[in-house]
Amino acid sequence: PLFSIGLDVRAVAAAAADIHIASVEGRSIAYRILGAGKPVIVMVAGLGDGMASFKDVANDLAQTATVILYDRAGYGSSTSASVPADAKAAARDLSTVLAQSGVPGPYVVVGHSLGGLYAEYFAASNPDQIAGLVLEEARPADFTRRCEAARLPMCEPKGFIVRLMLKGARDEVASLDLTMAEVESAGPVPGRPALVISRPTGARPSPIDALWTQAQDDLSARYEGATHLTAPGGGHYVHRDQRAWFVAALRHYSEAMKDQTP
Repeated sequence: PLFSIGLDVRAVAAAAADIHIASVEGRSIAYRILGAGKPVIVMVAGLGDGMASFKDVANDLAQTATVILYDRAGYGSSTSASVPADAKAAARDLSTVLAQSGVPGPYVVVGHSLGGLYAEYFAASNPDQIAGLVLEEARPADFTRRCEAARLPMCEPKGFIVRLMLKGARDEVASLDLTMAEVESAGPVPGRPALVISRPTGARPSPIDALWTQAQDDLSARYEGATHLTAPGGGHYVHRDQRAWFVAALRHYSEAMKDQTP
């Protein structure tokens, strides 16, 4: 799949004892802080996924870093918002969470799938807070347009799938066109070589997989000095399917970025 569709988020209202609550314009945003010290890694989940998507890799990364996880509006223990669930809203919420967390930046921001769009926009809008940017199987801002131009199926999540998701996910799908336009307009965060991580698509990929692979290459080219790594196996959830490999790649990149001064 080209979208994460974590339908298990109904069971992820995060009962962990270390859940914190940030107040964002009268709403509650749930977040966790694991580990200590630099680098500080902020993880942004994909469509339909709450912070529990990163639970296992976050525990691994927290052995040598500070890791911040959170549920976007309408996910887990975070209340829904009345404003459009676009990239601007996601960036405002994340900025407030980080400010109230008391954990100073700069941050290495990791975005998975649709979360990659939110990570890109946050980084471009807050370059002074960014030490690094990691895009894991991230959806490029122009992918829907390219997919539809190629007349391929499943360019966006289908209605029957969206209807099974939490309200936060449905709101994000409704604002997807706005989010993509905002990310394209914002441009890449300057001066920070990104790390792009993608899944393997095989020697004979389907047309949509071939387009996805090319789009990941193009996403890497969007950031000067970026590194593009292809996982040795697995699918869209590289952080689950290739957990040890993902942790090693992210740790290596984060260590190199931790002393960056925006």
